[in-house]
Amino acid sequence: MSDIDKFGLSIEQTEILYNIEYYKTLNDIAETDTLVGGDRKRGLKREWLEEWKEYMTKGFSGFINVKGVELHWYSTEELLYRIARNSPTGVWYRLVLLEAMLFEPYFTISTEKDRKGNEIPSKKYDSLQVPPPLGGYDKSKGDVFLQKSFAMICGSEKFIVRLRKCYGKVMAELNEVLKTTLISLSVGAFIAIAVAVTAGAFAPAIATLLVGSNFAGLSGAALTSACLAYLGGGAIAAGGLGMAGGTMVIVGGGAILGLGIGAGAGGAIGAMGVYSKRAAILQSAKLLVSIREIFLNDEKDLAFSGTVLEKYAENIAKLQMKLLELRMKAGEAGKEEQKKINADIKELEDSLKAMELARKSMNRFISSFGEGLGKA
Repeated sequence: MSDIDKFGLSIEQTEILYNIEYYKTLNDIAETDTLVGGDRKRGLKREWLEEWKEYMTKGFSGFINVKGVELHWYSTEELLYRIARNSPTGVWYRLVLLEAMLFEPYFTISTEKDRKGNEIPSKKYDSLQVPPPLGGYDKSKGDVFLQKSFAMICGSEKFIVRLRKCYGKVMAELNEVLKTTLISLSVGAFIAIAVAVTAGAFAPAIATLLVGSNFAGLSGAALTSACLAYLGGGAIAAGGLGMAGGTMVIVGGGAILGLGIGAGAGGAIGAMGVYSKRAAILQSAKLLVSIREIFLNDEKDLAFSGTVLEKYAENIAKLQMKLLELRMKAGEAGKEEQKKINADIKELEDSLKAMELARKSMNRFISSFGEGLGKA
């Protein structure tokens, strides 16, 4: 396996990620305790979990682009056995824990028709998008559950605490670009991005660019729902390109490097169609945490971190060229087309600001770590 493929998971490791997310959600349901409407909230959460599980199962073969492969749901004992036999001290498992930490359930996983017949995100689970005291997902309890049930396996008593602290810091820094209220820290925010890109009407084509276009046997609403479920799951499909070493999906922010997606500059950002600043922030934040906490602090892998920084800088340069092309195109466009292109230009400018901030932060991490090693 080439160095850059360290962001990739095998089929079984991908199954482990989704099983951990399942049990994390199950724990949140059990922990839901509101004075008013607690039973109703728990019931709605269970309904969401079963719906998510169904779409994840249906879409798995198409997601990893391997015909006939099934997504297995394990008992806790079997799950722990599967983790143990995959060497949980490895990088892959810590990247899985990062994705599992960022997974926030109860996002939209289906669509409905509005009065004009347009396909829009379903509002079925909107009542769960509230603070924990009102019955929404409790992030702090989720972190405690992950640490106690799964993170201890990799030999760190405060691994999830470290990840959460680092992620909060880098998100706060990168969100300076938005100049607005802090956006969701959830990877599921990709779904909101996809909706925003299409001005309110969700386009399955955008989702399939990110999660794979070969969802075996699915079409229409079922395909859309499976894509939404996988977007919220956090991992990005390797697509038809495949990856060396048998890896199938990308985690830990590696998608922004263009790994496996074939989307060109910006990877997952380019796949959105308009180089979304929110996608740039979310993926860059994950990448920064992966480099700082996993590849540097844990692995002491200065060489690999430097390789990632170079790849990231290359993608920034490619996006800058794309920005130049858009500006030239705007100068030759008609009034209506120019308006759309100018909106894309503004979005890409903000994405580049965020990515440049991330590049500088990554460079500081790597330089400081290198100096520390030199003094040791």
